[in-house]
Amino acid sequence: MLTENEMKGLRDIAFSHAEGYDVELMISSGNSALTRFGENVITQNVSSRSVGIDVRLIKDGKMGKASTRNLSDDGLRSCVETAKAALSVAETDDELLPLLGKQSYSERTNYHQNSVDLSPQSRAETVAKAVGICSDKELQGAGIFSNGGGNLAIANSNGLWAFHKSSSSTFSLSAMSDDSSGWAEEGDPDVSQIAADRLAQIAVKKALIGRDPIDVDPGAWTVVFEPSAVADFLLFLGWEALNGKAFVEGRSCFSGKVGEKVVGENITLTDDSFHEMSPGNPFDFEGMPRQRVVMIENGVFKTTVHDRKTGEKTGSGSTGHSLPQPDTYGPMPLNVIMSPGDSSLEEMIASTDKGLLVTRLHYSNMLDPMKMTLTGMTRDGLFMIENGEVTKGVKNMRYTESVLHVLSNVAALSSQLYKTETFWGGGGTVVPAIKVNDFHFTSRTEN
Repeated sequence: MLTENEMKGLRDIAFSHAEGYDVELMISSGNSALTRFGENVITQNVSSRSVGIDVRLIKDGKMGKASTRNLSDDGLRSCVETAKAALSVAETDDELLPLLGKQSYSERTNYHQNSVDLSPQSRAETVAKAVGICSDKELQGAGIFSNGGGNLAIANSNGLWAFHKSSSSTFSLSAMSDDSSGWAEEGDPDVSQIAADRLAQIAVKKALIGRDPIDVDPGAWTVVFEPSAVADFLLFLGWEALNGKAFVEGRSCFSGKVGEKVVGENITLTDDSFHEMSPGNPFDFEGMPRQRVVMIENGVFKTTVHDRKTGEKTGSGSTGHSLPQPDTYGPMPLNVIMSPGDSSLEEMIASTDKGLLVTRLHYSNMLDPMKMTLTGMTRDGLFMIENGEVTKGVKNMRYTESVLHVLSNVAALSSQLYKTETFWGGGGTVVPAIKVNDFHFTSRTEN
């Protein structure tokens, strides 16, 4: 990975080739590695190093942008010249904002050298133990074990310099029989915090319970959702409803509803990159300091997140949630935190006379953003709950439901929070498990 001083050197070279322009740079550098396994054997081992720089130039109300992975002097010069050429044919943008000046950032530490240095041998040994647990139960184990780290810098010709160093690791495993599967995953900036053996045991237990699954009728069910499924709901809520651009353009289901009750009183959602369980950066892609934003408090809608452009339109200012500019999508909450309750996953199951337990969701997609209606399928562990106990596996089901309806019918939330990724990615989401009444499954799937 490039060091901070090396990145500053690249900044100075790029600036020297762009005299007479306002210049913004995004410089990234990282190392990543991954071991993939299937049918209880390792099938792939890869590692990579990546570097890149995005150059954005502004002059006379116009903007041009170019990117390169060639960080030589000639490569940087060529990239700047390409950005100049793009600017020369661009139309004047009346909404183009001037570059920020120098900013101050709160310290955010989520870098662990051991996560970057983890060797292929160490990953292989961990995978061997996990698939051994699957093999002992005559199950097939498949998944990934990844690790890496990276540096990100935002710089501009007004004196802004933002630098952040982070690391990551993820272990994900599916245990499969001929007619069932179980899944577990964990990610952390510190790879030593990942307990692959425990995750394998969870996945194996689910696969064993799920054998010989039964069909159940579609309709309204009481459902206990494990954290991964909860995170999927919040991902779409963040994309479509808590997006500042959608809000100011009237395309959010929360547009015009500041101060109104929109979900249950037991629901509070914040975006907080400084939460102890969040992997977030201290600044956004404009170089603005990230703020903790309470978006929904005790069921009442408070605000969306904003970049400088949408913050200017609402008069609230940026909350530090810009994506790389130019951006047509709008600012999004990438570090959503859902407040906990006072229950546990086990207690939610024990309090359910008849219902379903959902491990995670699969291929969820938006149907109606103004109603926040999604459709998707269950995956890797759908179970019947009877008289407070998980009794048998259930064949996967398709759901069609509004996220607002889900969050308005939460009967219980776990006191423990879990950091989880979503199927589509989107950053670290910290959520409890939840129990939901009146959740609608619309059909069976093929398996």
